[in-house]
Parts: sequence; C-alpha cells; structure tokens
Amino acid sequence: MDIELFKKDIEKCIDHLKGDLSQIRTGRANPELVEEVTVDAYGVATPIKNIATISIVDAKTINIQPWDKSIVDNLAHGLENANLGFSIISEGDRVLVKLPDLTEERRKEYVKIMKERVEDGRIAVRQVRQKYMKEIDEAQKEGFSEDQADRLRDEIEKIVKETNEKIEELREEKENELVTI
Repeated sequence: MDIELFKKDIEKCIDHLKGDLSQIRTGRANPELVEEVTVDAYGVATPIKNIATISIVDAKTINIQPWDKSIVDNLAHGLENANLGFSIISEGDRVLVKLPDLTEERRKEYVKIMKERVEDGRIAVRQVRQKYMKEIDEAQKEGFSEDQADRLRDEIEKIVKETNEKIEELREEKENELVTI
C-alpha cells in the first residue's frame, strides 16, 4: 500500500472537479466554456481546442480562430448544435461566441449544478478512500502489522480531511463567482 499512489488518485479527483467547475458559466467569457465542444473536422468529431486558437475578446465574447480556414462553417455549426445558449457569429476566418447576460434564475440554476458537481467530487474522494482502506485490510490479513495499518489509515483520513477542505474552498469560490453580477 503506497500512500503516494493514494495522493495521486486524490489529486486526480480534485483536477477532475476543477475541470467540471470551470465549464460552468460565471457571466464572464472563458475559453474553457467551449474548448471541449466537439465539431466535425475532416469527418472526425474533434474538440475545438485541438483545431483552433481560443481567445477572449472582452468579458462577454470568445474568439475562435481555426488553424484551417476551411472548417470555419463546421466550427460554427458544431457550436450551434452544442446548445450552450450562446450567440454564434461566423465572421470570415473566425467564429465569435457572444455570451448573454445571466439572469438571477439562471445563476441559481448554475449554483445548483455546481453543488451537484461538488458532491460528485466528494463521492469520488470517498470511493478512492474506500478502495485504499480495503487494500489496507487485505494487507493486514496477509501479515501487515496493526500499527502500520493504523498509521496508514490515519494518514489517509488526514489527506481526505484536507481534500474535503480544498473542495469546500473550490465550492465557495465558484459560488461567489456565480452570484456576483
């Protein structure tokens, strides 16, 4: 039972949660809102980040500049089909994505979605913890000393507690972003 592997698995949970939270709109333009949207490029569904440069024009506008100008129309259609609630404007060799203002009702809806994703992150951490606790129990049955097992369990609980505090900080930070006009 390697505590470093446990830490890496926990870090993956946090990274996944950060990615999930970054895709929730906060009223400001952010490349992460569109970079994972898949579009048809050369007959293959491809994430936008793999075929274009994504930049921010202003607080409400994202500029997407494909590396190959022949796929601008495919890019615009892919964004429209993603139903993100954004205005898509095809402008020559680029696509502009305009974000509408968030209503109070929409902000509350995003907070609800954010809380669900945070809870999913907590569940993932618990599942990792449970997996490693089972490994410790099995190792103990095979001759691992009780003192070593207790030390590992204590270390795991300490890491899980720190991770849950970090998740709570992420939740508070994102909720503040969502409710701030």
